[in-house]
Amino acid sequence: MVFKENTYKYTNLVDLVLSNDQGISGDKPVYIDANTDETVSYAQLKTLIRQATAGFQRIGLQRGDCVCVFSPNHLGIPPIFLSVLASGGYVCPTNPAFNVQEMEKLLIMSKARYFIAHSSNLDTALKAARLVGIPASNVWCIDDDPKKRAKHWKEIVVDLSEEADPIKYTAAECRNALAYLCFSSGTTGPPKGVKISHHNFIANAEELNGLIKTSKALPNHGNLLAIVPLFHIMGLFRFINMSLIQGRATVMMAQYDLEKMCQMIDKHKITSVVVVPPMLLHLLNSSHIVDKYDFSHVRSFNVGAAPVSLAMAEAITKKFQKPVLQGYGMTEVASVLTVQTPETYMPGSVGRMISGIDAKVVDENGNDLPAGERGEICIKGPIVMLGYLDNPKATAETIDGNGYLHTGDIGYMDKLGNWFIVDRCKELIKFNAYQIAPAELEDTLLKCPLVSDAAVIGIFDDKRQTEVPRAYISLSPAGKALDEQEAIQQIHSFINAKVIHYKRLRGGIQLIDVVPKSVSGKILRKELRALYLKQKQTTSRAKL
Repeated sequence: MVFKENTYKYTNLVDLVLSNDQGISGDKPVYIDANTDETVSYAQLKTLIRQATAGFQRIGLQRGDCVCVFSPNHLGIPPIFLSVLASGGYVCPTNPAFNVQEMEKLLIMSKARYFIAHSSNLDTALKAARLVGIPASNVWCIDDDPKKRAKHWKEIVVDLSEEADPIKYTAAECRNALAYLCFSSGTTGPPKGVKISHHNFIANAEELNGLIKTSKALPNHGNLLAIVPLFHIMGLFRFINMSLIQGRATVMMAQYDLEKMCQMIDKHKITSVVVVPPMLLHLLNSSHIVDKYDFSHVRSFNVGAAPVSLAMAEAITKKFQKPVLQGYGMTEVASVLTVQTPETYMPGSVGRMISGIDAKVVDENGNDLPAGERGEICIKGPIVMLGYLDNPKATAETIDGNGYLHTGDIGYMDKLGNWFIVDRCKELIKFNAYQIAPAELEDTLLKCPLVSDAAVIGIFDDKRQTEVPRAYISLSPAGKALDEQEAIQQIHSFINAKVIHYKRLRGGIQLIDVVPKSVSGKILRKELRALYLKQKQTTSRAKL
């Protein structure tokens, strides 16, 4: 593919998102609360964004200021995100399940000036804000707080008598103006702030929309269901950027629940079901729930965030008589790289790449490989992030001197242009749609008095249909003084108290004498993976 530096019509992402090329009527619902049925129309959303844009400017939000949003999916998220961008600031979307320590770290890294939380995690927000010096007056609630611990964000920002247009960027400013700071572990190491510009998201949305329009069978209208969280790049891009560009109504679910999801699919006649692989597994294994609801209006299951097995995709297609369309992307490219359409569907593929990208596959030495050969996928184009926040070393390790982003994913492209992902050379573990950095877990484990050394790898859990972290641990003298099972149990308790729920060691703890390392001190995860596979095979033979 040949990369061309595209020039797009819009320079502020908000102008593109609200461009209304579809001719959406003002009274059309664009967001619906799954629990309360509260509805936001297109006209109401546009007016609220204009009012909040004026309000953020009135209270002193400057270009380059950060607003951190700490909430489950909520009707307030789209107008907050878009009005911050329209005002010249950037948004740091945050996992609402973070604890105080995790939130403190993120607030420091993001340089957040304002902090908007949900009443369910407001105590955590207030404690973290206090630790980093954000005044309580700059901490607001996205909903009505029954305890009155913080003011509603609209009470501070929205004045019905004032409105403002999005600020205008030059083409050059658009390329460097930060829109979102999303956290990812990249190809390796602890979480890093991914700087996504207005231009990155504009390019991704424009190119994806162009590809969608080439398909007569791909659903580009009808209602959507936002189960994937909006702090995740997939949810953010799909349910704020693309849904509004296409003029589709999105039903907001605050948390995942299988029966609630089925109820909403039935009630709101959802046409495109956007999910992560474990949700497909639940649909297959819970017929006693699923079969009570009408899925006849569903035209496709769209899967992202992690790979879905061919067997599962085929089972879903057989059960519902609808295709499972995979996509491939990452935070560092503002969400989407490839998508499948019904016309180009190829079993096992993640689809074809959107336009405007120069993609290549390289071997371990960085040499280009011909089509069909497996190697690391590298891409270059307007969707590639600005870099990692305040981390030039990590940026240089990910984006080479020629501007190619090294994805850390091993794959190949067939003669028809279909891409296949076969492995990952990066260390990142994906539990459901969540990212887990082994280095972060290892650092936490080393703080346990029972642990002398630790290494973490990702293993695939067949029952959960997702990766889970597994730790290999050398015990300290204090640990060796305990019974092995007691030591393992205490280490689990220690880590569970220190990390968010999805980072728990669901793959188990294996005690070893020495953690394998290279001469330079790098953990040899390849040896640990081989050890795990050998143990798994031995266990399987023993059961026969």
